[in-house]
Amino acid sequence: MRRFFVEKAQDPFVLRGESHKHLAVVLRARVGEEVTLCCGDGFDYVCRIESVHADQTVLSLIDKRASAGEPSVRVTLFMSVLKGDKNEFVVQKATELGVEEIVPVFTRFVQAHSRDCKIDRLRKIACEAAQQCGRGRLPKVQDAVSFAAMRERLADFQAVVFPYEKATKLSLRDFLRGRAENVPATAAVIIGSEGGFADEEAAALQQSGVTPVTLGKRILRAETANLAVLSALMYEWGQWA
Repeated sequence: MRRFFVEKAQDPFVLRGESHKHLAVVLRARVGEEVTLCCGDGFDYVCRIESVHADQTVLSLIDKRASAGEPSVRVTLFMSVLKGDKNEFVVQKATELGVEEIVPVFTRFVQAHSRDCKIDRLRKIACEAAQQCGRGRLPKVQDAVSFAAMRERLADFQAVVFPYEKATKLSLRDFLRGRAENVPATAAVIIGSEGGFADEEAAALQQSGVTPVTLGKRILRAETANLAVLSALMYEWGQWA
């Protein structure tokens, strides 16, 4: 069923702007058809189109049900800023995989320019991906932050996943399976840029109590690492059941 995000739950619902244009013009929706609306409160609102106007679509509420598209663990992805359109790719796929929040980070070896991190564009992509894959909440795409600002936030999470190319002792699999019986409610995933992490950054994270994990002997591209780690986390912690 077609899905759109709105700011708040109300009856009747009124779609305007891009959502109205997409539903009425692109999808050519008609009176009597059903649409699912979400406002980020964990519920799906099944609505019927009552009228379509030049500037808005009016819908009435048929049913309210708990959203089935949200994982129980709330994951924040701290993704180092990448070059070109790789940021858009990661945001789209991370949204599909169920992340709660996406925070671009400028780490020392980031090779991208600040213009590569177009936050408004990334938010639009996250919204489109959430609608497509049946999410009940819209992931928050935050403004880009420094490494130091990211590090200050880590105490807010019950688990922090930090893949590091120089790690050797603990594998990602063992780290995740060690917490599978008591899955944390909140988790952070920290992924480096094309240039990886500087030694002093890795040391600073370990001083904050974060244990680095290895992804094995192959070096993954940064965009691949983001999706591989998120996929493994969701699988090992039972979010694909």
